[in-house]
Amino acid sequence: MPNLRVGDEAVKAKTGKTWHEWFEILHSGQASDLSHQDMAAFLHRQYDLSDWWCQMITNAFEQHAGRRDQHQRPEGYEISVSRSFPVDTKILYECWSSVGERGQWLQEAGFKVTTLTRNRSIRAQWENGKSRLSVDFYPKGKDKTQVVVQHSKLDSLEAAEKMQTFWKNQLLKLDELLEKRFAS
Repeated sequence: MPNLRVGDEAVKAKTGKTWHEWFEILHSGQASDLSHQDMAAFLHRQYDLSDWWCQMITNAFEQHAGRRDQHQRPEGYEISVSRSFPVDTKILYECWSSVGERGQWLQEAGFKVTTLTRNRSIRAQWENGKSRLSVDFYPKGKDKTQVVVQHSKLDSLEAAEKMQTFWKNQLLKLDELLEKRFAS
């Protein structure tokens, strides 16, 4: 069974069927031989699902059927890590966007910013453009912000798992830095 991000009750509430029921539908008939795009189109056409649910079900089925690894996308592997911080969005954004600030908790030379959207997002290349980073900031009330790091175009499942652990550790370092900074 694939590592499903959405539980059985939630998928049934949104789509009318459980994971098992969706997998049975896709295993039967001609659907199991379809390409990713054709399978998603089949779900949309036959069951009038949103694009998001078509992709979610297709990805889960492909993992279940052994056609796709966890974290695998058509352009490589992709991971996502998030953490909430007890600081204003502006402070957290500055910790990422400023080279000096970032250097206090991220000791990697492979981070090259390509696009900044103040207090909202950062796009970057990693390791000379071999992979890509998307860092998004979500205000969660007064002095609380969630950051989501999405690392894509990784070349293997092992690289994806390594980077998932790496980013969890880096976000922990950032949290510890901010905790020391605002403890006094």
